[in-house]
Amino acid sequence: MKIISSLQEVLESKNEVLFETEDGLNIHITPEDAYSLVSVHDSLNLGNQRKMRKLLEESGESFFKVLSFSYEQFNDKES
Repeated sequence: MKIISSLQEVLESKNEVLFETEDGLNIHITPEDAYSLVSVHDSLNLGNQRKMRKLLEESGESFFKVLSFSYEQFNDKES
């Protein structure tokens, strides 16, 4: 399953979803994670959206780096 489908499923169901990265790591995506990721993703231009999706799907390490960045950006916007 692609990352966008997983994020949409989380946001629609309000339940965690298990996502497998290309390196085989299973990640539980929470509604809070999905909301933060989608908020940042949607604020990017198309080229950067593609890069973000690729990083999220690539490996557990890159997923968590992007997630951390998204939380920082999301929290900065709310301040």
